[in-house]
Amino acid sequence: MIQEKEIVYCNAKCKYKGKVYELKEIVYKHDDGWYWNHLELLKKRNIPEKVLLYDIEIIKRLGFENESQGFTEVKANDNNKRNPITGAYE
Repeated sequence: MIQEKEIVYCNAKCKYKGKVYELKEIVYKHDDGWYWNHLELLKKRNIPEKVLLYDIEIIKRLGFENESQGFTEVKANDNNKRNPITGAYE
């Protein structure tokens, strides 16, 4: 079972205009069951819209999307100064 917002590497099937397509080795984020990758996989099969996936066989679980909205602040370390000539730490 794929959890909400989980990203998986998988094989799956979809149906478009009565024809069943097998999609192999795709990266899929489970939002609402729909898959949309027009630039690559679906374009080769002349499918111009998103499709509903079923019969999903998970190869590897990749984790969850990052939902943090903030930024991490980076501070320079004053303890390690570089030599202006060699570039080595002093």
